Amino acid sequence: MSKQQWLTEKQMEAFTECLKEVVSDNYTLQFSTGVDEGENMVGTIIKADTTDRTKTDEPVTNFILKCSPPSGILRSFIPVRNIYMIEIYLYSTVFPEFTRIQKEKGILNPFKPYPHFYKSLNDNGEEMLVLENVKQLGYKHQNRQKPLDYVYISLIVKQYAKLHALSYAIRDQKPKLFETFEKNMRNHFFGDLNFGHVGDSINQRTVNALKALDPVKDALLYDQFSYFSENLTQVLTKLIQSRSRNKVISHIDCGILNFLFKHEDSSITPSDAIVLDWQHARMDSPAVDLVTFVFSAGDKSTIEHFGDLVLEYYKCLCCFLKELGSDPEKILPYAVLQEELQTYGIVGLFMATILIYGYETPILPDLLHDESHQEGFSFIYELKDRTSFDRKVRDAICHFHKLGYNFH
Repeated sequence: MSKQQWLTEKQMEAFTECLKEVVSDNYTLQFSTGVDEGENMVGTIIKADTTDRTKTDEPVTNFILKCSPPSGILRSFIPVRNIYMIEIYLYSTVFPEFTRIQKEKGILNPFKPYPHFYKSLNDNGEEMLVLENVKQLGYKHQNRQKPLDYVYISLIVKQYAKLHALSYAIRDQKPKLFETFEKNMRNHFFGDLNFGHVGDSINQRTVNALKALDPVKDALLYDQFSYFSENLTQVLTKLIQSRSRNKVISHIDCGILNFLFKHEDSSITPSDAIVLDWQHARMDSPAVDLVTFVFSAGDKSTIEHFGDLVLEYYKCLCCFLKELGSDPEKILPYAVLQEELQTYGIVGLFMATILIYGYETPILPDLLHDESHQEGFSFIYELKDRTSFDRKVRDAICHFHKLGYNFH
């Protein structure tokens, strides 16, 4: 396949300029698909391997090119440009500030749980990010259909703690910069819940989550989640648009496939993780990332230890904030974190039900190439076997209720 078939002319020009800066003018280039089936839904992921002919020591550089989808139908369903511009903004502007404040504070081992960023293209319809291919460094996906145990969940919870700490430190020490972040991250995926068919798909997933509950055996719980389902847009909009000063830059899209784990030698315990796909990122309560990830990715026993995970999160957050020169007791007392979970946890539970629905879909719909869904869109579909989905969703909703968190 020719280079022009992998990339548009503008994308190829941008990538060529990147190669001149990173590699040299004398290189070979090979393209191939960058994901396995079901790993990606909103974009084209291309692996680009280059060999610098002028080098004999480590001449190969491995890139991942993340390109916006060409499908006009998909763009009418999802605010594609907005989500790509958010991700480009994070990689090009926000993440370098995270690096800068750590350097200023003399952090010897800087925290950077995302791939190295090389270049982006902002042209409408041809958006592209050029990133490091971290799979070549030994990072791998976990099976999305198998819940993660406590060790994996704890590792990511601590990653989120440090990411959130960086937001809080910048808000504390560089408030004008933080205000700029807020201003430039307003056009996120959930900025308009009625965009295209977004509202239809969200309602369909929430109704399916309600079906996992028994209106008789789970009477009280059923009534509470039913209220949430019936008032979904109002509840989510109110919470997402809240002016709470405890908001941080949140990952939001906490699906299992958006993490790559590294294991040293043959160890079954992960030593590190990379966080992918920042397209849905927005300013939100730290509670949203916590509840979304743990309640969607964790197995039942791990979800039941949510309180322990919150403590791990908070201890890690406090330690890193102190390293960054901010006082955690002034920024986010533990009691305030609990209030955040009480109030904003429902946004995370909602996201968890959406993700679990995807985990229980054996073959995800091909949104990039199948345009037979112009009427009704193929993203709105019913599960052939609800057994596992019902069990996982019921476990999540029941424990959320047990914790006493608000459903509205």
